[in-house]
Amino acid sequence: MSILVGLFLVFAKLSLFSFGGGFVMVPIAMADMEANHWATAAELTDTVAIATMSPGPIGVNLAVGLGYKVAGINGAMAALAGITIPVTILLFLVAMFFFKIYKHPIVTSSFYGLRPVVTALIMYAAVSLALKNYIILADADKMLASGYNIVLNGVHYFELKSLVIFLVSLAVLSGTKVSPVFCIIFSGIIGVILF
Repeated sequence: MSILVGLFLVFAKLSLFSFGGGFVMVPIAMADMEANHWATAAELTDTVAIATMSPGPIGVNLAVGLGYKVAGINGAMAALAGITIPVTILLFLVAMFFFKIYKHPIVTSSFYGLRPVVTALIMYAAVSLALKNYIILADADKMLASGYNIVLNGVHYFELKSLVIFLVSLAVLSGTKVSPVFCIIFSGIIGVILF
C-alpha cells in the first residue's frame, strides 16, 4: 500500500471516529503515526502545537501538518482528503435525519455517554504527550538535558520548568479569557528563553 493511500485511510478513520473535536484525534493519530514509523512523539507534539495555534479547525490543520511531514505536499493533500471527504458525506447523511430524531431519549442518552469518553481521550492525549516528550517519568538517558529534572530514589518524576509552564498555562486558560493562541505563543517564547 502506498504511503499516500495509507495517509488517506488513517485520516479517513480519524474523521469518522473522532467524536468531540480535533483534540480527540490526537491519541489515535499518535498511535497510527508511531505504528507506521511516520513521526516521532516530538514531531507529533510540534505539529499539534502548530495546528492548535493556526487558524481553522485543529483536525484539518493536524492532518495537513502530519501529511506534509510524512510525504510533502502530496501527503498533505492525501491527509486533507482523508479528513474531509468521509466526514462531509457523513454530515450530509446525518443532517437529513438528525433533526427528526435528536430529541429522542436514545440519541440524547448516547451523547451523555460520549461526553466522558471525549474528556478521557483528551486527558489521555495530554498524559501520553507528556510521557513521550520526557516531561514526566522519563528514563535516565532520556531526561531533558537543559531541564530541572526532579529525581528521587532513581525515579524521574517530572521536569520542573515544563511543569511550571503547564501549570501557568492551565491557570491562565482556566481563569481568564486569554486566547489559547496567545498562551501558545507566550509559552513558545518562554521555552526559547528557558531551554
